[in-house]
Amino acid sequence: MNLHELAREERTERGQLALFHLSRLLPSLLAGHATVQTNQVDWLVRGYSQAQPGGGVQPMVELEVTSVLPLLCQRCLQPVLQQVQDKALFRLVGQEPGLTQQELEAEDEALCVQEPVDIQAMVEDQMLLALPLVPMHEVCLQPIAAAGLEDQPIDLPGRTLPFVVLASLKKDK
Repeated sequence: MNLHELAREERTERGQLALFHLSRLLPSLLAGHATVQTNQVDWLVRGYSQAQPGGGVQPMVELEVTSVLPLLCQRCLQPVLQQVQDKALFRLVGQEPGLTQQELEAEDEALCVQEPVDIQAMVEDQMLLALPLVPMHEVCLQPIAAAGLEDQPIDLPGRTLPFVVLASLKKDK
């Protein structure tokens, strides 16, 4: 997809990508969950030109991604279907700029584009950035503590627990 042309013509493109085609995203998803085969990522790319204070125009691209991802709840360790939505704004530039403090604080990102862009890679990058740091249910139906696991001793074969060793030293005195 030629992003400069998209911005110049102020066009909008949209599409869908199957989750199982996003090879870099797959390891973050719950392996074997049926939705990995059936769900998809909806994406929308909108190009436009933004007037600059000096009188020129800056080509801009806005990317939106939306999907429901099967993840592992970090609280109860059960599957959770997480709604993921993200939007990114890119300022199209001809070469990588040296970043000033103002550019570091800007809402848009400079994207150096000189040839057509692989939209699948761009969408996958944005989905990876949009993943929740700690996926979890709003309310877990069966937290680990409620399952009675906290009362079970942890059996680590072939390993002596440090506090057991300390307790035996205390008994020897």
